Amino acid sequence: MVYFERASIFVFLWYAIIMIANRLHDDSSSVVLAWSSGRSTQTTSTRRAWFQQQAAVLAVTGSGVLFSSSQPALAAGIPTPQEIEKLRRGHARVQYLLEHWNEETQVCGKIIMSDVERKQVIRTDGAGSGGCEKTPLNVQNFLGYKSTEDPLYRADKLMVRAAPLVNPDDFENYLDVVEKYKDKADNSAMMAYTSSWGEANPNGGKDVIDEYLERTKTDVEDSERYLRQILGYLKLEPLPPSKNPK
Repeated sequence: MVYFERASIFVFLWYAIIMIANRLHDDSSSVVLAWSSGRSTQTTSTRRAWFQQQAAVLAVTGSGVLFSSSQPALAAGIPTPQEIEKLRRGHARVQYLLEHWNEETQVCGKIIMSDVERKQVIRTDGAGSGGCEKTPLNVQNFLGYKSTEDPLYRADKLMVRAAPLVNPDDFENYLDVVEKYKDKADNSAMMAYTSSWGEANPNGGKDVIDEYLERTKTDVEDSERYLRQILGYLKLEPLPPSKNPK
């Protein structure tokens, strides 16, 4: 029985290596062609190749079948159930952020203003505004870009390590979704930072902050969708929205 289990694992890992090797060959051509079509395409192809290469190597190093790796990300091996749970908790927090977007991306009634400033706010923003200030950078707190304790801190590396847990038929699609998640999460953090400087930049103002914050929300929505797909590939049931999921 043990022999057949080990044989099945070996067959899966060998299949994964062959499949990824073929895909890497295709991507290497894409990288060359990217120089003529633009650096953006080159970066995307290179990142995809890196994801696939790491997952393929991890498939063998994580199980100790062929050889070991000195790279820290690979040396960590296939994640434990406790580590995988971070993805569910992180997804719950992203859902919470989207459901409480205005509440989490602005602070109202806590701004100290003079009587003149207060009258200006009432005149421009309305009597019920209470003096609100946007806090775009709070978005980064929910996506793992502010604290090493956040469930989604370096989530893409955790996702790559989890690749051997995915059905072999879904292997490539899973890595594509991981790549898309990484792109959207990075863009969300960048747009949140850009929004935070919207009023300070030349020709800036509150409307600029709002515009970039709206773009940030769109990227966060995409991030949540890809993260939900990743949970599906890993056969994990999403947790309900929560700011502090257990």
